[in-house]
Amino acid sequence: MSDAAARVPLPGPLVDAKAIVLLSSCRLDDVIAPVEVLLQEGLSVISLSPAGPLTPTMLRTIFGRRLTVGVHDLRSVADAQWSVEQDAAFALTMGLPQAGAVLRAAGLPELPAALTPREVDAAWSTGAAGVQVVPANAFGNAYAAQLSALVPEPKLVVRGAEASHEVKAWLGAGAVAACFAEKLLGDSLRRGNLSSLRTRVRASLDALRSSR
Repeated sequence: MSDAAARVPLPGPLVDAKAIVLLSSCRLDDVIAPVEVLLQEGLSVISLSPAGPLTPTMLRTIFGRRLTVGVHDLRSVADAQWSVEQDAAFALTMGLPQAGAVLRAAGLPELPAALTPREVDAAWSTGAAGVQVVPANAFGNAYAAQLSALVPEPKLVVRGAEASHEVKAWLGAGAVAACFAEKLLGDSLRRGNLSSLRTRVRASLDALRSSR
C-alpha cells in the first residue's frame, strides 16, 4: 500500500503517552491496583495478550475512558478476530498477513513485528499503522539512529528496550513509543509492592520526558 492516507492511524493516546505497558497473563483482581497506579502516574496505554484470561472489555468496564487498551502477541487469524470483537485500540502482531487483513478490514491499527531495515520496510509496505521493532535491544543503542536513518518513514514502537538509556536512544531517534513489561511491573501483578512500582514508573516517565 503506497497511499499513506489509507493507513489506519495510531491511537492518539498512544502517540501522546509514548509508552505501552504490556501486561502478562493475569486475572482482573490482580491488575486493578497496579493499573490504578499506572494511571495515577500518567501511563494510560495498556496491552493484553489473547492467551490470558483478562480482556480489554473487562479493563474498560473498570477504568472506562481513562485507559486505552490494545493487544499484543497476536499469532493467528483467531487472535485477530478476538481483538476486533474486544474492540482493542491497537494490535502488536507477529506479522501474519491473514491476521493483518482482518485487523485492517476492521479499522484496527496493526503494528507487525520486525527488526532489520528490510523487515521494517516490508512490514510498513503492507499498510500497517506502524511497526513493532523487537527485540529492540538486539544491536545496541546505536541501532536506533541507524535504523531511523535507513528507513525514516515507518512509525516505530520499540519492544525489549526498557532501560532509561535505551528509551532515550530510541525516542530520541524518532520512535513513536516504547513498550514496558516485566522490568517495570516487577511483582506488582502478584500482589507485590505498589510503592516500588510507582518509583519505577516515575523513573520511566523521566526517560520518556527527557527524550521529547
